[in-house]
Amino acid sequence: MRRLFLIAFAGVMLMPAAAFAERLAPGDGSLVVSGANGRLTVSGQGLIYGYFGSGTITVVGDYKPDDVNSLPSVTGATQSIVGKNTVYTGASVRFYFPGGQYTLIVDATNIDISAVGHGTFSSIGRGLPNDGTFVVDTSKPRSIDTPGTFSFGKAVATVTPVTTTLQIPALVTGKSH
Repeated sequence: MRRLFLIAFAGVMLMPAAAFAERLAPGDGSLVVSGANGRLTVSGQGLIYGYFGSGTITVVGDYKPDDVNSLPSVTGATQSIVGKNTVYTGASVRFYFPGGQYTLIVDATNIDISAVGHGTFSSIGRGLPNDGTFVVDTSKPRSIDTPGTFSFGKAVATVTPVTTTLQIPALVTGKSH
């Protein structure tokens, strides 16, 4: 009886870890931004969440969720639509995009972001003595003022179908002419 209890208990404890691991695809990486001040652009596929002290977050185009349960959440901000973009403006803003394809521009102070999946990241600091840091996958922390576009994770290769017209030769029947 004790053995059965231990097996059942271990199974229940491992289920959440297994469920989380199932959502991670091979090649997923991570992005962590800490205490940033400036304009950050993150474009990717996967989960992303964060906080900023004061500023805006722009969802460029549409957020494309992985499934109907992947509803985004933004609190502490007012929402407006500018063209095809959704802009959230506020203070003490928290955001969560649970899984899908996104492009976000965060122009704010005191930005903290965590992302899991794959994508790209670029930033422009405000020129303050400490504009914050970011870490891509397992790299060393870098300053937000580091120029360039950085990739996190590895995108899974997609195959784009190519449509061509095939010339099919006449059927050979074996009769000689």
